[in-house]
Amino acid sequence: MDDQIRRMVKELVGEVEDDWSGPERDPARIDAILSKLREIWMQDPDMRFGQLVYNLYWQMPETRKVGMAGIDIFYVEDDAFERRLTEVANGEGNLPISNSARGL
Repeated sequence: MDDQIRRMVKELVGEVEDDWSGPERDPARIDAILSKLREIWMQDPDMRFGQLVYNLYWQMPETRKVGMAGIDIFYVEDDAFERRLTEVANGEGNLPISNSARGL
């Protein structure tokens, strides 16, 4: 029975791999996103990393789910997040700043 299940699973995995035609993401996006993230973070270096990323994501409509109190960043594509970073870096989007950046 175990060999039969293994064969079935292997066959199923092979079919999924054959059918997969999803896009491969460009590795160059990593440096572009990190560069923009660094630029924004340096505007308020006292902000914690998690605080920075959360604040950037929570204003994106892609992170809102009906009936959910928080945000869901799992399915946001990198190009959407990079657009958000560009908006903030260009002064087009608001990014809440930390109390230390306000002088409090």
